[in-house]
Amino acid sequence: MRIAYFQCTAGISGDMILGALVDAGLKLDTLKEELMKLKVPFDLKSRHVLKNGIGGTKVDVIVEEGHVHRHLSHIKTILQESELKGKVKADIIRIFTNLAEAEAKVHNTAVEAVHFHEVGAMDSIIDICGAVIGLELLKIEKIYCSPIHIGTGFTKCAHGIIPLPAPAVVQLLHGIKIYSKGIEKELVTPTGAAVISTLCDNFGEMPSMNIESCGYGAGDRELEIPNLLRICTGNLEDSKNRNFVKEGEAVKVEVNIDDMNPQFYEYISQKLFSAGARDVYLQTAFMKKNRIGSILCVNAGGEDLDRILKIIFEETTTIGVKVFNFHKYMLPYEIKKINTELGEFSVKVAFYGSKILNISPEYEECCERAEEYDMPIKKVYDIVKQTAARQNII
Repeated sequence: MRIAYFQCTAGISGDMILGALVDAGLKLDTLKEELMKLKVPFDLKSRHVLKNGIGGTKVDVIVEEGHVHRHLSHIKTILQESELKGKVKADIIRIFTNLAEAEAKVHNTAVEAVHFHEVGAMDSIIDICGAVIGLELLKIEKIYCSPIHIGTGFTKCAHGIIPLPAPAVVQLLHGIKIYSKGIEKELVTPTGAAVISTLCDNFGEMPSMNIESCGYGAGDRELEIPNLLRICTGNLEDSKNRNFVKEGEAVKVEVNIDDMNPQFYEYISQKLFSAGARDVYLQTAFMKKNRIGSILCVNAGGEDLDRILKIIFEETTTIGVKVFNFHKYMLPYEIKKINTELGEFSVKVAFYGSKILNISPEYEECCERAEEYDMPIKKVYDIVKQTAARQNII
């Protein structure tokens, strides 16, 4: 599978995306040719620049129009009257729709009433369309993205002076990992946030991939860090060719408790899972003075540690916890569908290299069929596993 990894160490904007794609091998003339299908006047210029000693490409969109406010319906009309491919049109409309919904939420108005300011300008429309077209031309099937570096401070817009990141950007980045190093500049624009939040399939660490090209897209400002967006393109490594998958760094929290009502553990466990815990379990142990107590163990990602600790200190009787860092390794797996005498089931197939080591039926589906056929769940499991063993499910 051909993928692109966006590394947003200096944020993300529409022109930075275009610059990085061109720097990664996208032909500017080919991009312009496709953009001409929009049937609007524009031009694209690219130039090589240096940012803190690192070379990148700056793409400028040149248009001859004044400050124009457009509604979502106006932008949809431009796209519908264009000669762009169906999937490209659909992705662009999704981006603008998500942006309109974010603006509507921020300004407490209806989506149809939102009028785009900067993003409604033709150069921003070209930025968004160019990003989608560029990814299509590079044959990118899936997009991954790092946590996004956001700026701080204030900026001036059509509504006056507003905090950074802009409210619409914050709305678009809900549920996405972000961080700040205190740079008092706008690092993430609404255009950039709309594109990446709509198109990205996975936010986090760079996946195991074979890099074929790497491009740097330059922003306008000079910063104390290189003002560049890096996009690496290549092929995702086939999970069947890997023995193990490193799931990333995690933390284990241990709490010794011997003075709490054990009925509380069910409620506390539910809260911990809701806060991001991956595993919650209890171990029985002898405590001080040979009292029988419990060790509450919680495994979670490092980014969820603060929430986990808050729940533990608020909901239990402990005044101290132990925290350990660890790495989790697991076998790569795929979810497959198989047909059995009881109907279709999902099974999780785990690999070691190219060899199947384990086939596990999905528990919830087995529960449903056990109830439906009035059959012991262990028999449902056996039927599914035996059927899977007879079928070629690779």
